[in-house]
Amino acid sequence: MAVHVFAWPMRATQHVLVIDLMYFVIHINTETFMKSTMQDGPLGLPLLLRHVASVNGRSRVGSFDAQRQRITRSFAELAARAGRLGSALEQRGFGIGAVIGTLAGASPEHLEAYLGVPASARVLHTINPRLHADQIVHIASLADDEALIVDAANLGKFREFAARLPRLRLLVIVGGPLPGDLAASLPYETIDYEALLAEGEPRLDWPIIDEHETAILCFTGGTTGLPKGVGYSHRSVWLQAMSLCTANSLALGSTSRLLPAVPLYHVNGWGLPFAALMAGADLALPGASLQPPDLLALIDAEGSTLAAGVPTIWSDLLAHLRATQRTNLGTLTTIACGGAQVPQSLIDAYAALGVRMLQAWGMTETSSMSAISQTPRWIASADRATQARCAAAQGRVVCGLEARVADLDGALLPSDGASVGEIQIRGAWVTRDYLGLDDQAHLHDGWLRTGDLGTIDADGFISLTDRVKDAIKSGGEWIPSLALEEAIRSHPAVLDVAVVALPDARWQERPGAVVVLTSGHAANSNELAQWLIPRVAKWWLPERWEFVDALPRTAVGKIDKKHVRRLMLERIDAAAPATEPS
Repeated sequence: MAVHVFAWPMRATQHVLVIDLMYFVIHINTETFMKSTMQDGPLGLPLLLRHVASVNGRSRVGSFDAQRQRITRSFAELAARAGRLGSALEQRGFGIGAVIGTLAGASPEHLEAYLGVPASARVLHTINPRLHADQIVHIASLADDEALIVDAANLGKFREFAARLPRLRLLVIVGGPLPGDLAASLPYETIDYEALLAEGEPRLDWPIIDEHETAILCFTGGTTGLPKGVGYSHRSVWLQAMSLCTANSLALGSTSRLLPAVPLYHVNGWGLPFAALMAGADLALPGASLQPPDLLALIDAEGSTLAAGVPTIWSDLLAHLRATQRTNLGTLTTIACGGAQVPQSLIDAYAALGVRMLQAWGMTETSSMSAISQTPRWIASADRATQARCAAAQGRVVCGLEARVADLDGALLPSDGASVGEIQIRGAWVTRDYLGLDDQAHLHDGWLRTGDLGTIDADGFISLTDRVKDAIKSGGEWIPSLALEEAIRSHPAVLDVAVVALPDARWQERPGAVVVLTSGHAANSNELAQWLIPRVAKWWLPERWEFVDALPRTAVGKIDKKHVRRLMLERIDAAAPATEPS
């Protein structure tokens, strides 16, 4: 018996030995196995760069610049410019594995960095400009960023930490001049992005890279502490992009016109740009603006057929459509929506516009879109209860990933659609480790503990009920905050809501609700409680109600329940009465 132990790369410049029984390859009597006749070539960004240039070169990317002027480039132009970027970095002495950070929006230039930096054997580090300056300094230092590509629109954020990055030796500015006072204060070289490209050659023949090396570094949102780094390998980026092209996922192809209304720093834009480049799907990039008028203008200009983004984006766009009395979305037929629970009311509203909304589920650690709610053919003949359960689910994991459910002590639970526990997942594009951290608490027998509570049924449909950190356990029974929020949100006066756990002397925890009312509508806590009585179990009714103008959100646009809970606890500690809408 031969046991093969692999050196698993954590970063392009650092390898560690990983011993994991889940990934041992054990061969018994190996001499009896027939060797395949297939060629062996690594999957990675150099291969994708060449494919984009030689096969999908006529596909296009469209966007608006800072002055709202339309930009269009062919994929062939994009590939040539990406090659120039990699070449210029190489000529400037940024070696193999050098980490190049970006502080940029969803622009064509950022997409060029997506290709050119990792294809040339450097590592791309996408930084969320909405993070606090201290968090950015932490992650840029941990990643050892040597260069930083910054949009002119993000120079204000850059000023907050410009002098705190000792490893940085080059600042690249996209889309505008660097203010003289800032340039004079910097201890490193600065250059305009176009000037940097002019130094390089449109090189496509980059050498073969080990497919397990890090291609892109992305950090979590830091909602429960400091952001944690996930290093996506060339192989994982490739495989996840391929999964998005399959019919059971988004069915991206050369006839698709994709609008990822997702910041490119948020889980690599959910992997959507790579999938579009692979498939030859035309891309519409929203630049720095995800505001409804700008998104609508982009849909109209580019003829987008498929879009993706978090529920907040589509709630805001729906409100804009209603305010402007527009009754259609032009060519758009499908929206993939994830990042948070998708309200049924939102799904129904878009269905009335002729747009199908697909729920999706994933996280930074799973390369984002890991499950999607495509409906199999047999659903049409299933009973109504099954149809309803599958329609409300987050979907089934795509082929290549596996999911299971376990209780919080780690004991496996049945996939019966009823047993609630933590969803666990594993696969070739799921993280094994975090950059610079030895703690393995996020794993259970090689499976990633997602922190999401829910069920999995016999057909593989995942239905989420809560986050572990947001779960409400009252009198020993779970109250699913997502389902309770959905019931509250169904009231016509409610625009948005967050439900959190509050301490209770008798029941340990009870739900509290923070509500945002729709402009021009009125409702009070008693009315909302009466609305819930026929819709949820009586013991689910919130113990306390608060009314606010807007819910606090994280750096990636999700409701910040940690902040919501703190707000409610502060009012309770102050013995303040629950608020009612004025």
